[in-house]
Amino acid sequence: MKKILFLLLIAFSFNQIAIAQPETAAPEDEDAVFKAMMFDLGYGGEGGLSAGVGFRYWFASLSVGLAGFAKDIPNYSQYDPSTGINPSQPLPSGYEELRYPAIILTADLGLHYDLNEQIGLFANVGVYSQQDTVLAKNYTNGNRYYWKYYNSSGLAFGGGVDYAFADQLIAGIGYHTKRGIFARVSYFWF
Repeated sequence: MKKILFLLLIAFSFNQIAIAQPETAAPEDEDAVFKAMMFDLGYGGEGGLSAGVGFRYWFASLSVGLAGFAKDIPNYSQYDPSTGINPSQPLPSGYEELRYPAIILTADLGLHYDLNEQIGLFANVGVYSQQDTVLAKNYTNGNRYYWKYYNSSGLAFGGGVDYAFADQLIAGIGYHTKRGIFARVSYFWF
């Protein structure tokens, strides 16, 4: 009976160790809470170059990002009355619509799970607001003319991996549906 009880106690202990989430570089003070400032830079998605900043408290984070501030839009004529292009009307025949994402602003809530003292996973969900420049391209001569702006908003998602490589620094890589692939550096403290 003692052997069975002893084996059950050991099995229960190993089970608790496997399920418990380890804390990243936990200090001696058990009441200390993990905090971090996050900075990221990325490229891809609809916006081209992107940057973000955020704050993490324990297992949750809040971040904001901006994409499209270095996006290249082709040269175009601001206004030519002879074309018959009016933002409040459909495009005349002989023109096609070209949409260029101009500015994308994101706000995300993230959840972080530390696999061990060095490696962690994160996932985020948030909202975005986007303004696109819509140009009208003439089929015959290829000239582009300003037609209108198009605003949109919706949900955005992301995720990635963090790696604690120094005493108070974490490097990460991730993907965001509106800001593309990004690299993150976080400074953390307790």
